[in-house]
Amino acid sequence: MDASIHSWTPHLTFGTSAHADRSRSRRLWPLVLALIASVLVLIATASAADREAADTLSIGDKVTISVFGQTDLSGDFVLDGSGAVNMPLAGRIRIAGLSAPEAEARIRSALMDGYLRDAVVSLRVAELKPVYIMGEVRSPGTYPFRHGLNVLAAVALAGGYRVGDESIAVLKSELLLADEREQLLTASLQTLTARRQRLEAERDGVKQLVADARSAGSVQILAGEQEILDFQRRAREGERDLLSQQVARLASEKAALTEQARLVERQVELTREQSSEYNKLATTGHGLRTVQVERERDYTRTQGEAARLRAELAKSETALGELTLRLRELDTTYMRRVVLELQDTRQKILEVERSLPTAREIAESRRRRVVASEGSGAAADWDIRITRQAGLTPVTLQAKFETTLQPGDIVQVAPKARPIEGGLSGDEAKTPRRQLTGLASQQ
Repeated sequence: MDASIHSWTPHLTFGTSAHADRSRSRRLWPLVLALIASVLVLIATASAADREAADTLSIGDKVTISVFGQTDLSGDFVLDGSGAVNMPLAGRIRIAGLSAPEAEARIRSALMDGYLRDAVVSLRVAELKPVYIMGEVRSPGTYPFRHGLNVLAAVALAGGYRVGDESIAVLKSELLLADEREQLLTASLQTLTARRQRLEAERDGVKQLVADARSAGSVQILAGEQEILDFQRRAREGERDLLSQQVARLASEKAALTEQARLVERQVELTREQSSEYNKLATTGHGLRTVQVERERDYTRTQGEAARLRAELAKSETALGELTLRLRELDTTYMRRVVLELQDTRQKILEVERSLPTAREIAESRRRRVVASEGSGAAADWDIRITRQAGLTPVTLQAKFETTLQPGDIVQVAPKARPIEGGLSGDEAKTPRRQLTGLASQQ
């Protein structure tokens, strides 16, 4: 009994050891897989170490996704407009705004959600987006991204932050022309505004124009318009006075003719009565024929005088009507001219007001280019803005020369509005023509 038991002991010991080995092997497989996954993660981390830790994926990034043991699920993918990649089985997975490790975890979670029992995922950026340099640089355009690239290096890639290849003489000549156009438009606007005020005063019967004391130019221009207003008012009043005097004279003549015609008509009536009474005497034989003829002649003569006076009175009334009409036409023509000229002036003011902002912008742009061409190159002379894709939303950042760029950044370089002479800024920073002309002639 003991011998049989003893004879079986080695066999039992051997069986127990093999079972333990198999158990240990089964327990070690997850550790091996985890070790392999860790190695792959380290490899993926090493391949993405060139990117900064804070870098995140954004729209347009091209990434290489590797799923261990699943070649059909691996490959290159581009983040679409919604920031997602379209993978087999899992479909569209949104990873914009995530870092590479976060994107790997999200893809792994999506693949293990009913598709794979265990997924080992690595992600690296296959192609970095370029940076875009715009604004006051010699060669604006697209440039490849390099890790550690900052704004100053990007400006150097674009040929420097100076304006174009134009000479300083050309830039200043352009500034002189732009400044001259701006000043001409400004002067034209002042002149037209003063003319409009004068025409409105003529229309409304105002005798005195009110000048804006804040602008010496406007005061001088309005003084000239005041002289025109006074001259035209005197000329119009003089012509009206002449016509009014003629109207008054004709009215007096008409009144006199009317009274004279009334008297003549009375004389005609008396002469007719006398002639009628004498005709009765002549019928009875108590009157002389010669006297009767003389009475008839007087009656006829007074009738003719009455007819002549009526004709003169009608002529006087016609002349009076014509003068009255001329007086009305004088006012109507004057007012029509004022209204038409006022309408034309307002239209010209609108045209100048539309052109003036553009002229000012062009002059300011030329002025900035001159400032940039003579600038020191210090950061304080430049306005630098970076447009960066933060996930799905682009943001604009104020930057400096030492600001580090990220793939896909759009860098806008523009000189700050700085006066050529001290003490002024913005629209007040006007370069005197004599100074610019002198500087241009020295080139």
